[in-house]
Amino acid sequence: MNILRISLAYLIDIISWIIVIKSLFTWIPSLMNTKLYQIMDEITEPIEAPIRKILYKNYSASIDFSPAIAIIILIFLKGLLL
Repeated sequence: MNILRISLAYLIDIISWIIVIKSLFTWIPSLMNTKLYQIMDEITEPIEAPIRKILYKNYSASIDFSPAIAIIILIFLKGLLL
């Protein structure tokens, strides 16, 4: 059971880093058309989309805070695991 918790903690770390890298890719618009970005988007969108839906339900903003909130939630979940 301990191996499962550690594996899930590593998975959370990997997903967090993918969110960070994907966010950095958005600073250079030409990188958003790459296959790597599409793969990262497929991995992170199920996590970010519900946050974005709740966060921007009543208004729209020019800055998307859903990646930062997703990372905070993932860090919290990792803390619960370990």
